[in-house]
Amino acid sequence: MKILQISPQIPYPADNGGKISIYGITQSLSLLGHDITLVCYYSGNFDKKKFDELSKICKPVFILHDTSNNILGSIKNLFSDVPYNISKYYSKSLENFVIDFLKENEVDIVHIDHLHLSWVVDIVKSIKNIPVVLREHNLEMQIMKRFYENTRNPILKLYSKIQYRKFLTYEPKQAIKFDKCIMISPEDEKSLKKLNSLIKTTTIPVGVEENILNYPSTKQAPYSLFHLGSLKWEPNLQGLNWFIDDILPNILKFFPQTKLYIFGEGLNRLKVRKQFVHNVIKVGYVKDIWSAIKDKKLLIVPLRVGSGMRVKIIEMLAAGKLIVTTEIGKEGIDVLDGKHLFIANDSNTFQKKILDIFNDQVDESEIVFNAKEYIRENHLWSKIAKNFENEYFKLCKSLIEYNGKNN
Repeated sequence: MKILQISPQIPYPADNGGKISIYGITQSLSLLGHDITLVCYYSGNFDKKKFDELSKICKPVFILHDTSNNILGSIKNLFSDVPYNISKYYSKSLENFVIDFLKENEVDIVHIDHLHLSWVVDIVKSIKNIPVVLREHNLEMQIMKRFYENTRNPILKLYSKIQYRKFLTYEPKQAIKFDKCIMISPEDEKSLKKLNSLIKTTTIPVGVEENILNYPSTKQAPYSLFHLGSLKWEPNLQGLNWFIDDILPNILKFFPQTKLYIFGEGLNRLKVRKQFVHNVIKVGYVKDIWSAIKDKKLLIVPLRVGSGMRVKIIEMLAAGKLIVTTEIGKEGIDVLDGKHLFIANDSNTFQKKILDIFNDQVDESEIVFNAKEYIRENHLWSKIAKNFENEYFKLCKSLIEYNGKNN
């Protein structure tokens, strides 16, 4: 099958949830023998290493386009029906590429990653009658809704509320244009269908590499916590600030030797009070995250804003790491509190879950066993790729049958 995949970012190296999710689809479908042309935005200098690495699994095409925020653009957007986070992703260069590519090449299906590039569906449909799918890695309206509800800055709160209202109209309006919207969680699918029941959807979760299940266990540093995720993404920063301000101080009363290691970009945005500087270790971005966390005991995911599925939770479950997260953090992952991980939605419960682990009040080996079994049954890329493939085959078959009836 010849697939044209269009992504808003270069998914290599696969060092965050979004990239892992996109790269996993490309790589796993490639392993099944499909011919994939992957078109990605990039900014700054052309990175030949990324291009060469992606060339091992697909035919990469990089298009220069800056999607960074700017104040003037956000102000101008007040007079537009399109959400600001979407408007930044329109590119005449991408439009021209799609037109030329479809005219010159046979394509069985077009796969678009993220709502941000959903405008491409109109270009495709104007040229060829081929199936187009939208992979909704997140439900964008849900993220914006939770963001404005949890934001304290009054100006930002008003602006994000306006943006949320735009998403309420824009997201279902775009989704109905696709032959199939492949959601990442049942929760996202239900929320989208509520706005328009005619949208054609299915749910396929994110996957992990099977080798992570064999991640070697090692001696854990006692009383060690770690956080994964870029703090350039506001929900990660908000959640981490909540943990450090409201939860960590109480843990330190019982275990003053506790260390919280912060991995990811954007550490300049995190402000830590002086009394905690020896307990909060700002590590930042590391190339080999697996080596960096091998002796860390417990992952915290204090997320209160988000949608979709947290890839870091899926991977850490597979690796055998203990996890404490909010309900929003584990959203879309069919795991149980106390069986696969630990769920806490308020400061007191979050603190208690961590203290129970530090006090050896849980059976860690059983939790790890259950988590790995869950991943093995539900989230291996080898199985998930087959689900994507089956959806694509069904769409292509339906189109052939439809054309046959109308000829």
